[in-house]
Amino acid sequence: MKRNIVLFVLLCLCLVLQGTLFQYLSIGGIKPDLVMLLVIYIALHQKPLVGLAYGFGCGLIADMYLGRYIGLYAFILAVVALLVSFIQKKWYRENVILTMILVFFLTFLGQLLMVLVAVTSGLQWSARNPFDTIMGISFYNCLLVPLTYPLMHRSFTKGILKSKYRYEQQR
Repeated sequence: MKRNIVLFVLLCLCLVLQGTLFQYLSIGGIKPDLVMLLVIYIALHQKPLVGLAYGFGCGLIADMYLGRYIGLYAFILAVVALLVSFIQKKWYRENVILTMILVFFLTFLGQLLMVLVAVTSGLQWSARNPFDTIMGISFYNCLLVPLTYPLMHRSFTKGILKSKYRYEQQR
């Protein structure tokens, strides 16, 4: 329970920072996608179904917070979490460089999927050059990994976010 509260607070913090502080730290109008970064971290450290549920839930909360196109971001983050689940068992989680590469490609694929779904659905898309925007967001997320991932990884493996299974609690 405490773990879910901490994850919810982290999600809220990501949404607030993305909408406030990173408006001023944007480079050419491009800012990182902190919610996607959080979902990637969660999915890397959870069972596939749990990661998928967190991806969808975080996306739905982000959709409601942003107030546009309810379900679009939930779908995108669920797909990203599903992609992470395919490789998480074979992934060496302690390597920050590999995680940077993973975050870059997953952010790229998630943002590309967002553009494709938005354009094929007839939704308004404000980016002048979607490829530049996608590359910028992917690169920005990649640069945040060395600053955020070691702390998150430690928290998921030894800290407050460590998963406790029922059979471990009964001992």
